[in-house]
Amino acid sequence: MAERQGIQVVMCESTASVPPEILQTVQQHIEEMARALTQVDPQSPFCASLRESGLSVEVLGWKFGFTVEPDKIVLTEAAPVPPQVTWW
Repeated sequence: MAERQGIQVVMCESTASVPPEILQTVQQHIEEMARALTQVDPQSPFCASLRESGLSVEVLGWKFGFTVEPDKIVLTEAAPVPPQVTWW
């Protein structure tokens, strides 16, 4: 299969409260994933699952949610991960 055109990464305005170094890291991760997705058949079950379920990534205490479309990955939410409670 030939490599597809690049997949655009779109960051939304909900990132205003995310520290810049974390935002830069998550953007690098998602851009790398977008490059890798150009190698995958867009009609594959994997791509269909990503389109249906979306993508969630945790980076340095923040959780980012993305929708995945054939030509772009769109950041739809960004929120700090609540601290884990240990019961021991």
